Amino acid sequence: MQSMRRLYLYAVAFVSLETVLWGLIGLVRSFFERGTAVGGTNQLAQALSLILVGIPVFLVHWWLVQRASLSQPGERSALLRAIFLYGILLATLLPVANNGLALLDRLLAMAFGTDPSLAPLGGMQNLSDNLIAILLNAVAAVYFYTVLRSDWKAVPLGDDYAEIRRVYRYAWLVYGLFMALIGLQRVLEFVFLQLSPLSGAELTMLSSGLALLLLGVPLWVYAWWLVQRSLDEAAERESLIRRGVLFAVVLASAAGVLIAAIAVIQNLLTFLFARDSFSAGGLWADLSGPLSVTISLGIIWLYYERILRAEMVPPLSSATPAEFERHAGQRRLYAYALTLFGLTGSVLGLELLLSAMLDLAVGQSVKDLLGGELQRLSEQIWGGVATLLVSLPLWIVTWRPLVRAAAAEGEAGEHARRSLVRRGYLYLVLFAGVMGVMFGAGALLYQLIRAILGDPQDDLLFQSLTTLKTLLVFASLLAYHGWVLRSDNRRTERVLARRRAQYPVLVLAPPQEGFAESLVAALEREAPGLPVAVHPIDQGAPDETFSAAKAVILPAELLARPPEALRLWLQAFDGKRLVVPTPAGEWLWVYGGVRSLPSLARRAARHVRQLADGD
Repeated sequence: MQSMRRLYLYAVAFVSLETVLWGLIGLVRSFFERGTAVGGTNQLAQALSLILVGIPVFLVHWWLVQRASLSQPGERSALLRAIFLYGILLATLLPVANNGLALLDRLLAMAFGTDPSLAPLGGMQNLSDNLIAILLNAVAAVYFYTVLRSDWKAVPLGDDYAEIRRVYRYAWLVYGLFMALIGLQRVLEFVFLQLSPLSGAELTMLSSGLALLLLGVPLWVYAWWLVQRSLDEAAERESLIRRGVLFAVVLASAAGVLIAAIAVIQNLLTFLFARDSFSAGGLWADLSGPLSVTISLGIIWLYYERILRAEMVPPLSSATPAEFERHAGQRRLYAYALTLFGLTGSVLGLELLLSAMLDLAVGQSVKDLLGGELQRLSEQIWGGVATLLVSLPLWIVTWRPLVRAAAAEGEAGEHARRSLVRRGYLYLVLFAGVMGVMFGAGALLYQLIRAILGDPQDDLLFQSLTTLKTLLVFASLLAYHGWVLRSDNRRTERVLARRRAQYPVLVLAPPQEGFAESLVAALEREAPGLPVAVHPIDQGAPDETFSAAKAVILPAELLARPPEALRLWLQAFDGKRLVVPTPAGEWLWVYGGVRSLPSLARRAARHVRQLADGD
């Protein structure tokens, strides 16, 4: 009940505050519309209505929020309060940054002698529009920043505030990085276009690029400095938010570099093999866009990949085996993501290339080789070749180490084979392969059945071969990765068989029939090859012939009332002890309901299998 009330209060306060704030901005802007308020009657009426409705709603709900935070324990450190305060800061400071960006863009456009109304960022606005929005949003941001500072000083806020602050900082980091990236790309494209004899660039491209750089770079630098400074705390270093943002930035920039590099190579190949259609000046103009994207994203990729790789290696002096495995899993995740990029691009490139070649061989385009169809096919061919030239080496370079790691003997190879990331990658590709084969086979059968029924599709041969081509590509994908998965399973089964053979299990059987039989049968099903011995408890405690047992299974009745000899033997036993919660007189086991003996035996056998397999 308290959480729902809190959610309601903060949600209404947030919406009403934004209503009042933008109403005030519209009100003040209306006075500058034509020098008087009369010039913006509609805008004035709209602004006043927002203010008159929003102010009482906000004041009432914000008063309730503040009163609760001062009088009720836990309200001031509540997660929703942290989300509200940091969300308000974002909602007010982002318009400050955006309006500052628009103002800076127009100022630079005027400095370069161009019409500021043509500026891409805020060209339809004027000086008063931006300054009013900046001033009023900044006032609101300052007020809520003081509230936030007082919360941090008042009470220990726990992990919620720190977590939301972490999200807030990384939001500004990504925002500043994105602006700096777009700015650098636009400046580079302008410079490249200036070098082309056939195409110039508008100065508005340079002014907007410089504006983005002048605002984005300081924002990114400051946010990154705050983030890096906080790494003295262990929670910051191991934060999933930090690792997730780094992964997202690196993988997004890598994907952008690959796509832009494909466009660069496609243009180069088209120029080399179709000189009649392109000139050197035209080539440079076409290359300026993708080349500037490649350079800009490449800088980000190289910088953040270096940081990500360094953080995915644990310190050798203090890391535990679990930390080593966790960092190894993160490195696998990055490697398999790049592998998936390479594989996806290779499949798409192969599809493009084969489709164009098939079209040239039997399609309609052979009838009009000198028309526009030839140009389309030429672009498709070189697009497919360029995609393969970029994607196939990436897939080979990243996939081969993963294959070697999974084929290695020992614990490292086993971790690589049984990794959730590897299994997820293989099953994702298998899913795509099965879907491609299924839909391809369905489309091919549809065309053939339609022809048999006397209503053949136009260009039946071409359409059938096109569908067959797609079917074969996905069938090859499915066959290869299915073989990889089966190889992993065979290696894993051999390792597990050796482990299970070295994990003898002892079953302590009570006089009642059925317990030992159910356990032995369940163990044979769950863990074939596991050595299992049965010792009737009425024959006394186990002797030294059972000393090699790594685990012992006994019913709860023996644990509740063990004979003295068995109690002493259990104390000296240094393996695992698994207790099956069977009925034991007045003893009641709180485990979620009564289960039958076969069900309990299956659960116990599953636990033994996991222990024997090293889980």
